[in-house]
Amino acid sequence: MPTEFSDNQYALAYPDGIEHHWWNRARSWIILRLLARYTDIESPVVEVGCGRGVEVLSLAGAGVDIRGVELAPVSPLPQVSDRVHAGVDARELPQAERDAARTLLLLDVIEHLPEPAEFLRDLLQHYPQLATVIVTVPARQELWSNYDEFYGHQRRYSLDELRQVGLASGLESVRAGYFFQSLYLPARLLGLIGRDRGTQIIPPSKSMRWLHHLIAAVFKLEHSLLPRSLPGSSAYAVFAVR
Repeated sequence: MPTEFSDNQYALAYPDGIEHHWWNRARSWIILRLLARYTDIESPVVEVGCGRGVEVLSLAGAGVDIRGVELAPVSPLPQVSDRVHAGVDARELPQAERDAARTLLLLDVIEHLPEPAEFLRDLLQHYPQLATVIVTVPARQELWSNYDEFYGHQRRYSLDELRQVGLASGLESVRAGYFFQSLYLPARLLGLIGRDRGTQIIPPSKSMRWLHHLIAAVFKLEHSLLPRSLPGSSAYAVFAVR
């Protein structure tokens, strides 16, 4: 299983109010669309490596029957403290929850693992009724930066590399694509000129949440219009369990 973040990494990546950040809002919308299109939206979902439960909060608010599990003993967001198992190995959730799960989410998790296929194969054995696995990752190795190093990433993925991880895990690739395409060029330019990225994620103040709503809306529109093969800073894959 992956090792958890340090306390400092959690503090920087999951500050209070981070659920209002445009990046999380836009990604949550994309995940909800994938769930609606490729799963039985009413069936139970487990998010593995859920952090403080940002995605759990968003998806539960949209009516998804979701629980989260996080290896580190984090403090879940108060709104979803009853839905997040903190300090628990995903393979050791109560048997009833593992047996009920039909979809697993691994959102920006496997990039931390040196052997992601081995991890996924082991994980799948503990969820006997799964139908679907949805994975997101940081995309495109040419965008590698100090941010990846700080948060312990092993690599960034192309679509083919992401599909291959699924296939090596015994999964069947259903759909894969990039998102946050308009972030690709700025991230590439920062790398080319040797500029570091900030490693602290700053949540919007209450007075600025409207702006983050607006930015998220732009990325939602982008995702609806642009081809999935156009490189972006993130990628997703939907896999069927054989």
